Amino acid sequence: GAGGAGAGAGVGGRRGLLKAAGRAMGLLAPVFAAENRLQAAVMGVDDDARAKARAQIDTTCAGFPVVVYTYGLSPFSSEAVALLEAAGAAPAMTRVVEVGAEWFLLGKEGSALRAELLALTGQSSLPSVFIGGRHHGGLFTGTAGAGPGLAARRGSSELAPLLQRAGALAE
Repeated sequence: GAGGAGAGAGVGGRRGLLKAAGRAMGLLAPVFAAENRLQAAVMGVDDDARAKARAQIDTTCAGFPVVVYTYGLSPFSSEAVALLEAAGAAPAMTRVVEVGAEWFLLGKEGSALRAELLALTGQSSLPSVFIGGRHHGGLFTGTAGAGPGLAARRGSSELAPLLQRAGALAE
């Protein structure tokens, strides 16, 4: 079902718990965006660091059909990767970029990457998923331009065709 069906890694009620938490995170988006900007300033992220981060995002998204920016300790991030795999995304076609272990553990480079993801997508939370070079939100959240997030796309049967058009399906 829409966001409720397991993706392979979701066990029991884990997906439901993450969905509820994801809704709460969506409500906090303005707070996270402000925190993102403050963190970048505190970490000394300057125009040069942001330009390097943007170049990294552009190069990575051009080189892989599926790119997922994650936090290593985030259950949302690991569930998004599992959902993509369950939908048929080939591991060789997917690049998972760990921005850091968690938002409060980022150094200058991770903060610059996170700030550029916010500037590029309007989303400061992770995971941040790109398919075919286009941003598609996170696990349960998205932006006006990105749509509803991966779980809703999977639930509505939109995810597999997106992966197919991007050339990301396992053969």
